[in-house]
Parts: sequence; C-alpha cells; structure tokens
Amino acid sequence: MLRYFVLQASIIMMLAACGGVASAHEGNSSRSHIVAQCKEWMASLSALDETESRDGFLANGSGACISGEIDEELQEQVFAWLRTVPSHTEPIVVIRSGGGNAFTAIDIASALQEREAEVYIYDVCASACANYIYAGVRQRHSLGATILLFHGGLTKDTPQEFAEVFDSLLSSPEGKYIENPDVERKEWVERAKLYIQKQDKLLIAAGVDPVMIHGFSEMELSDLASEDCDPEHEPGLEYSVFFSEDIAKALGISPVTGSLEYRPSVINERLNRGTQGQRACMAPEKYFRSTGS
Repeated sequence: MLRYFVLQASIIMMLAACGGVASAHEGNSSRSHIVAQCKEWMASLSALDETESRDGFLANGSGACISGEIDEELQEQVFAWLRTVPSHTEPIVVIRSGGGNAFTAIDIASALQEREAEVYIYDVCASACANYIYAGVRQRHSLGATILLFHGGLTKDTPQEFAEVFDSLLSSPEGKYIENPDVERKEWVERAKLYIQKQDKLLIAAGVDPVMIHGFSEMELSDLASEDCDPEHEPGLEYSVFFSEDIAKALGISPVTGSLEYRPSVINERLNRGTQGQRACMAPEKYFRSTGS
C-alpha cells in the first residue's frame, strides 16, 4: 500500500483584510456577496507559507470563510455557526485548506451535507478538504482554477494500520500510561471501521464514487512515475495526487461551477512557490475506474 504524505498548507490569518461576511438578513447578503467577501479576504493571504500556521474561521449569517487546518477547534466553530443559520437557509462555505483530521472532516462534511450547504473551494483544497468538505456535498464549486489534491483516506487497511499504531504506542515509554490496552486498542479499531462506513455513506449521498479514496489502497509509489512526476529521479519528494478531468467527471467530483486545475506543470509550479520537496502527480486511471456507485 502506498503511504502518501498529507500536503501541509499553512494559511496566514488577517482579519483586518476582511470586512466580514454579510448577515443573511441584510440587503447585501446575496450568495455572490458572501463568496466575493471570502475570496477577497483569502486573496490577501499567503496560501502556502511554511513559516506561519495561523488558521482562520470567519462567519456571520449564512456565510462562513475557512482558511487553514481542519481540526476539532474548527469543528466546534462550524457546528456553532450552523446552529445560528435558520433551518430554511442553505449555508455557504468558502474554504482553502491543506487538510487535517479525517474523522473531523467527515463530521463537518456530514453536517454540511445535511443542511444542503454550498461549498466553494479557493486556491488549494487538499487531503481531508478534498476528500470530504468538497466531495461530501452536492453543491460544490471552484473559485478560479483550484488545485484539488488527494492522497487517500480511510480504506480497508485503516483498521489494521490503527492497530499497528496503537501497538507501537503501547511499546513506547508512553505506553505505561495506557490503563486498559485491550479495551483502547479495540476502540481505535472500531472507530476506524465506523468512520469508513460514515465516509462511504457521505460520498455516495453526494453522488461521488468511494473508489476516489479506496483506489489508493492498491497503489505503489512507482505507479506515479511519469514525465512530470518520477519518484525514481526524485526520491526525496513527498507526493500528492490530482485526477484528470475525465476521471474527476467519472468519479462525480467535477465542480458545479468553476473549474479545477489539471495541468501538472501549473499545479507543481504553484505548489513549489511556498513548499519544499512536495510534488503533485497525475493519478493513474486504472485504480480509479468508477464502480457506478
């Protein structure tokens, strides 16, 4: 199984750059206004700055801007915001993110899907952002030609991987603090199994074929060799994957409006502006043929 590295995209938070997202009850609260405000805010930030890690969440009324890592703090903020959005109103989310915690992203995406939210991605949406926040809703959009990057998610191998991680932790010096190893190990494995089910249910309900994620379980690094991405000549680099336009359409992840960036040279040039040693590769089609789910 190919072990991919999560693209770490650090986003600088500059609240002063944004005048706020308009309330759903104000005269200038249209969808286009919310999107424009978030886009203007994010355009003033550094998308891939390795020296900073200031994440951002800004919401008011029916709109929310998300910039940065997907974690439990973000989940609390999103859930608190959704409770303030009237039930008859469809929330709007504009996000740029390098990813984060898969379980947390699945929970956030499930809540957005339940509310029939619209999600707009901007600049870069990678890892858990791509897998779940973007792919997990039917009304998904791209602002400009967004880079959409994947590296896999929860697959049939995940429960065993969790068990191995737990066993490694148990044998480490920190292992002595684990009071009930058998119970906790089982909880880790069962949680992985539960979230695989939640993940697949989320994607199918959004019209996305789960092979988008499960296809990674059979891949090897050598499968990514190409003119633009050859691991044999660049052994020290970390890789993420993007889908061709045809595969994206077949998997059901094409945006309703806007477009994605599919050109390897452009994607890697944009990535390398602020990162060191990261490359994006075209995903080999044979692992991601739609099953018709």
